[in-house]
Amino acid sequence: MAAVDLSAITNIPYIYKKTGIGTTWQEFKFPGWVTKVTVVADHDIYLGFVGEETPADGGSVGTHKLEVDTDASATVVVRDVDDNPTLPSITLATSFFIASRTATADVVVVLESGRD
Repeated sequence: MAAVDLSAITNIPYIYKKTGIGTTWQEFKFPGWVTKVTVVADHDIYLGFVGEETPADGGSVGTHKLEVDTDASATVVVRDVDDNPTLPSITLATSFFIASRTATADVVVVLESGRD
């Protein structure tokens, strides 16, 4: 499986639908301007970022992930709108990972930028 590379997208906000996500990690790469990522799926999914574990595209789901129920949404702030980390040593995310908890899932991803 190949990562979904959205890193060159220039439209704000950007909505992307990916069908047939299985039970291993599917990587989504996002542009540097993204401040928030929202996901919603038609089946229960896991959402993960590089952190305690290092997910890999096509890899197995580990312990450290967020569980998102069917038709619920999860929004994660991935960077400050001014792109200023609160600590100089922070590494900002450049991708996220989604896996279905069972069977396959269709997922809608919304990439946003700016203040609420």
